[in-house]
Amino acid sequence: MVICKCKEILQRFWRYGFIIEVLLDSLILHRLYPRFVPPLILLMILCGATRSTAQDTMATVVKDATNLIGKHSFHLLPAEHSPKVAGIASAIIPGLGQAYNKKYWKIPIVYAGIATAGYFIYYNYTIYSNFKKAYESRIDLDSTSSLESFDVWYITSTQPVYLAGFETSGLQTVQNSYRGYLDLSVIVAAGVYALNIVDAVVDAHLYDFDVGDDLSLNIRPFLTPGIHGKGSQGITLTLNF
Repeated sequence: MVICKCKEILQRFWRYGFIIEVLLDSLILHRLYPRFVPPLILLMILCGATRSTAQDTMATVVKDATNLIGKHSFHLLPAEHSPKVAGIASAIIPGLGQAYNKKYWKIPIVYAGIATAGYFIYYNYTIYSNFKKAYESRIDLDSTSSLESFDVWYITSTQPVYLAGFETSGLQTVQNSYRGYLDLSVIVAAGVYALNIVDAVVDAHLYDFDVGDDLSLNIRPFLTPGIHGKGSQGITLTLNF
Protein backbone atom coordinates (compact mmCIF):
# COMPACT_ATOMS: atom_id res chain seq x y z
CA MET A 1 0.00 0.00 0.00
CA VAL A 2 2.85 2.37 0.88
CA ILE A 3 4.61 1.63 -2.43
CA CYS A 4 1.42 2.23 -4.42
CA LYS A 5 0.80 5.55 -2.66
CA CYS A 6 4.39 6.67 -3.24
CA LYS A 7 4.19 5.71 -6.89
CA GLU A 8 0.98 7.67 -7.32
CA ILE A 9 2.54 10.78 -5.75
CA LEU A 10 5.65 10.50 -7.96
CA GLN A 11 3.50 10.20 -11.07
CA ARG A 12 1.56 13.31 -10.10
CA PHE A 13 4.75 15.19 -9.39
CA TRP A 14 6.39 14.17 -12.65
CA ARG A 15 3.30 14.88 -14.74
CA TYR A 16 2.27 18.24 -13.25
CA GLY A 17 5.16 19.42 -11.13
CA PHE A 18 2.91 21.01 -8.52
CA ILE A 19 4.83 21.52 -5.29
CA ILE A 20 1.64 22.29 -3.36
CA GLU A 21 0.14 18.93 -4.24
CA VAL A 22 3.33 17.17 -3.21
CA LEU A 23 3.31 18.91 0.16
CA LEU A 24 -0.34 18.01 0.76
CA ASP A 25 0.28 14.38 -0.13
CA SER A 26 3.34 14.38 2.11
CA LEU A 27 1.23 15.59 5.04
CA ILE A 28 -1.26 12.79 4.43
CA LEU A 29 1.53 10.22 4.37
CA HIS A 30 3.03 11.74 7.51
CA ARG A 31 -0.17 11.08 9.38
CA LEU A 32 -0.50 7.53 8.06
CA TYR A 33 3.16 6.42 7.85
CA PRO A 34 5.47 8.81 9.70
CA ARG A 35 8.66 6.77 9.10
CA PHE A 36 8.42 6.90 5.28
CA VAL A 37 7.94 10.65 4.88
CA PRO A 38 11.57 12.01 5.03
CA PRO A 39 12.98 9.61 2.42
CA LEU A 40 9.95 10.16 0.22
CA ILE A 41 10.29 13.96 0.36
CA LEU A 42 13.99 13.68 -0.54
CA LEU A 43 13.14 11.45 -3.50
CA MET A 44 10.50 13.94 -4.67
CA ILE A 45 12.99 16.81 -4.48
CA LEU A 46 15.54 14.84 -6.52
CA CYS A 47 12.94 13.97 -9.13
CA GLY A 48 11.82 17.59 -9.32
CA ALA A 49 15.41 18.79 -9.72
CA THR A 50 16.05 16.18 -12.41
CA ARG A 51 12.90 17.13 -14.25
CA SER A 52 13.70 20.84 -14.04
CA THR A 53 17.24 20.24 -15.33
CA ALA A 54 15.92 18.10 -18.17
CA GLN A 55 13.40 20.79 -19.13
CA ASP A 56 16.07 23.50 -19.07
CA THR A 57 18.42 21.34 -21.13
CA MET A 58 15.71 20.59 -23.69
CA ALA A 59 14.81 24.27 -23.96
CA THR A 60 18.48 25.16 -24.52
CA VAL A 61 18.86 22.50 -27.19
CA VAL A 62 15.72 23.68 -29.00
CA LYS A 63 16.89 27.30 -28.84
CA ASP A 64 20.36 26.45 -30.17
CA ALA A 65 18.89 24.34 -32.96
CA THR A 66 16.56 27.17 -33.95
CA ASN A 67 19.43 29.66 -34.05
CA LEU A 68 21.55 27.23 -36.05
CA ILE A 69 18.82 26.69 -38.63
CA GLY A 70 18.29 30.44 -38.87
CA LYS A 71 21.97 31.13 -39.45
CA HIS A 72 22.59 28.26 -41.84
CA SER A 73 19.34 28.11 -43.79
CA PHE A 74 19.50 26.27 -47.10
CA HIS A 75 19.63 28.31 -50.29
CA LEU A 76 19.59 26.73 -53.73
CA LEU A 77 21.41 29.74 -55.18
CA PRO A 78 23.85 32.13 -53.47
CA ALA A 79 22.49 35.43 -52.23
CA GLU A 80 24.81 37.46 -54.49
CA HIS A 81 24.76 37.12 -58.27
CA SER A 82 27.44 34.55 -59.07
CA PRO A 83 29.34 34.25 -62.39
CA LYS A 84 30.25 30.70 -61.39
CA VAL A 85 26.59 29.71 -61.16
CA ALA A 86 25.86 31.37 -64.51
CA GLY A 87 28.73 29.50 -66.21
CA ILE A 88 27.79 26.12 -64.75
CA ALA A 89 24.12 26.65 -65.66
CA SER A 90 24.98 27.43 -69.30
CA ALA A 91 27.36 24.48 -69.42
CA ILE A 92 24.63 22.09 -68.25
CA ILE A 93 21.78 23.58 -70.30
CA PRO A 94 22.69 26.19 -72.95
CA GLY A 95 20.73 29.38 -72.35
CA LEU A 96 20.09 28.67 -68.67
CA GLY A 97 22.89 31.05 -67.63
CA GLN A 98 21.32 33.78 -69.75
CA ALA A 99 18.02 33.16 -67.97
CA TYR A 100 19.87 33.38 -64.62
CA ASN A 101 21.26 36.76 -65.73
CA LYS A 102 17.75 37.79 -66.84
CA LYS A 103 18.92 38.26 -70.43
CA TYR A 104 16.03 36.28 -71.82
CA TRP A 105 16.32 37.76 -75.32
CA LYS A 106 19.65 35.95 -75.77
CA ILE A 107 18.16 32.47 -75.30
CA PRO A 108 16.66 32.27 -78.84
CA ILE A 109 20.00 33.43 -80.27
CA VAL A 110 21.85 30.67 -78.40
CA TYR A 111 19.50 27.96 -79.62
CA ALA A 112 19.43 29.36 -83.15
CA GLY A 113 23.22 29.08 -83.26
CA ILE A 114 23.19 25.55 -81.85
CA ALA A 115 20.42 24.46 -84.23
CA THR A 116 22.25 25.90 -87.25
CA ALA A 117 25.51 24.20 -86.30
CA GLY A 118 23.63 20.95 -85.65
CA TYR A 119 21.97 21.06 -89.06
CA PHE A 120 25.27 21.54 -90.88
CA ILE A 121 26.76 18.65 -88.91
CA TYR A 122 23.87 16.47 -90.09
CA TYR A 123 24.10 17.72 -93.70
CA ASN A 124 27.85 17.31 -94.05
CA TYR A 125 27.86 13.94 -92.30
CA THR A 126 25.04 12.60 -94.50
CA ILE A 127 26.86 13.47 -97.73
CA TYR A 128 30.27 12.39 -96.40
CA SER A 129 29.11 9.00 -95.09
CA ASN A 130 27.11 8.11 -98.22
CA PHE A 131 29.84 9.14 -100.63
CA LYS A 132 32.33 7.17 -98.53
CA LYS A 133 30.12 4.10 -98.67
CA ALA A 134 29.69 4.46 -102.45
CA TYR A 135 33.43 4.93 -102.95
CA GLU A 136 34.29 1.83 -100.90
CA SER A 137 31.76 -0.19 -102.90
CA ARG A 138 33.38 0.94 -106.14
CA ILE A 139 36.84 0.04 -104.88
CA ASP A 140 35.75 -3.43 -103.72
CA LEU A 141 33.81 -4.03 -106.96
CA ASP A 142 30.89 -5.16 -104.83
CA SER A 143 27.72 -4.62 -106.84
CA THR A 144 25.47 -6.06 -104.13
CA SER A 145 26.26 -3.25 -101.68
CA SER A 146 26.63 -0.44 -104.19
CA LEU A 147 24.81 2.78 -103.36
CA GLU A 148 22.98 4.41 -106.23
CA SER A 149 21.30 7.30 -104.38
CA PHE A 150 20.42 8.69 -100.96
CA ASP A 151 18.13 11.38 -99.55
CA VAL A 152 19.22 14.63 -97.96
CA TRP A 153 16.86 16.57 -95.72
CA TYR A 154 16.75 20.31 -96.41
CA ILE A 155 14.87 22.90 -94.41
CA THR A 156 11.76 22.79 -96.57
CA SER A 157 12.01 19.44 -98.35
CA THR A 158 13.90 16.18 -98.84
CA GLN A 159 15.80 15.71 -102.08
CA PRO A 160 17.58 12.65 -103.50
CA VAL A 161 21.24 12.67 -104.53
CA TYR A 162 22.13 10.30 -107.37
CA LEU A 163 25.62 8.78 -107.50
CA ALA A 164 25.52 7.06 -110.89
CA GLY A 165 27.05 10.04 -112.67
CA PHE A 166 30.11 10.23 -110.39
CA GLU A 167 33.34 8.51 -111.27
CA THR A 168 35.36 6.76 -108.58
CA SER A 169 37.79 9.65 -108.27
CA GLY A 170 34.86 12.05 -108.07
CA LEU A 171 33.35 10.08 -105.18
CA GLN A 172 36.64 10.28 -103.32
CA THR A 173 36.96 14.01 -103.94
CA VAL A 174 33.46 14.75 -102.62
CA GLN A 175 34.08 12.45 -99.65
CA ASN A 176 37.27 14.28 -98.68
CA SER A 177 35.69 17.70 -99.16
CA TYR A 178 32.69 16.99 -96.96
CA ARG A 179 34.91 15.36 -94.35
CA GLY A 180 36.58 18.75 -93.96
CA TYR A 181 33.20 20.51 -93.88
CA LEU A 182 32.06 18.07 -91.19
CA ASP A 183 35.09 18.79 -89.01
CA LEU A 184 34.52 22.52 -89.46
CA SER A 185 30.85 22.16 -88.47
CA VAL A 186 31.81 20.33 -85.27
CA ILE A 187 34.33 23.07 -84.42
CA VAL A 188 31.70 25.77 -85.03
CA ALA A 189 29.18 23.93 -82.81
CA ALA A 190 31.76 23.66 -80.03
CA GLY A 191 32.51 27.36 -80.46
CA VAL A 192 28.81 28.28 -80.16
CA TYR A 193 28.55 26.16 -77.02
CA ALA A 194 31.68 27.77 -75.50
CA LEU A 195 30.50 31.25 -76.47
CA ASN A 196 27.22 30.57 -74.69
CA ILE A 197 29.16 29.86 -71.47
CA VAL A 198 31.50 32.85 -71.85
CA ASP A 199 28.57 35.19 -72.52
CA ALA A 200 26.78 34.00 -69.38
CA VAL A 201 29.90 34.50 -67.21
CA VAL A 202 30.63 37.98 -68.61
CA ASP A 203 27.03 39.09 -68.18
CA ALA A 204 27.09 37.81 -64.60
CA HIS A 205 30.22 39.87 -63.88
CA LEU A 206 28.51 42.97 -65.31
CA TYR A 207 25.16 42.22 -63.65
CA ASP A 208 25.52 45.02 -61.05
CA PHE A 209 27.41 47.39 -63.34
CA ASP A 210 25.81 50.83 -63.50
CA VAL A 211 24.82 51.74 -67.06
CA GLY A 212 22.49 54.58 -66.12
CA ASP A 213 22.27 58.12 -67.47
CA ASP A 214 25.19 59.26 -65.29
CA LEU A 215 27.65 57.33 -67.49
CA SER A 216 29.09 59.89 -69.91
CA LEU A 217 32.35 61.01 -71.54
CA ASN A 218 33.05 64.72 -72.07
CA ILE A 219 35.88 65.97 -74.32
CA ARG A 220 36.86 69.63 -73.97
CA PRO A 221 39.86 71.63 -75.19
CA PHE A 222 41.71 73.85 -72.72
CA LEU A 223 44.14 76.78 -72.93
CA THR A 224 46.26 77.93 -70.01
CA PRO A 225 47.97 81.30 -70.41
CA GLY A 226 51.57 81.46 -69.18
CA ILE A 227 54.23 84.01 -68.32
CA HIS A 228 55.80 86.03 -71.16
CA GLY A 229 53.10 84.96 -73.56
CA LYS A 230 53.77 81.23 -73.27
CA GLY A 231 50.95 78.90 -72.38
CA SER A 232 49.79 75.36 -72.69
CA GLN A 233 47.05 73.78 -74.76
CA GLY A 234 45.43 70.38 -74.66
CA ILE A 235 42.29 68.32 -74.35
CA THR A 236 40.54 67.19 -71.17
CA LEU A 237 38.64 63.93 -70.98
CA THR A 238 36.00 63.63 -68.23
CA LEU A 239 34.38 60.26 -67.56
CA ASN A 240 31.36 60.25 -65.27
CA PHE A 241 30.11 56.94 -63.87
